[in-house]
Amino acid sequence: MPHELIVVSARPVDVGDHLIAAVSVNPDLLVRHIWNGGATQVCSPAGEVLLTVLRSKGFDVPEDVERLTGSTPTTGQAFWTELYSPMDPGADLGFDVARALARSAEGNLFVREGIE
Repeated sequence: MPHELIVVSARPVDVGDHLIAAVSVNPDLLVRHIWNGGATQVCSPAGEVLLTVLRSKGFDVPEDVERLTGSTPTTGQAFWTELYSPMDPGADLGFDVARALARSAEGNLFVREGIE
């Protein structure tokens, strides 16, 4: 079972954020689209999946985000982006990319389960 992470941001996370995050952690990491663009994966140079990022979903009601994360967004609209990192030695690197992705999107990272 993978680690489940969430980025809550004022705008959707896009592929530019994925690239910035990957390169900031390790310039040799790869980014690829899967599921007809429904998700993006950040992979090691050998192709090992470190982080899977699903397409962002908008929330118009800040109370929904607060109920789910315990944190109130600073803007009226918030975007919810689900991330999954494998539970293996690559999880630390995937978690580093997740942190960098949240920074790139000017959002907050929340851990649903797994590593803290």
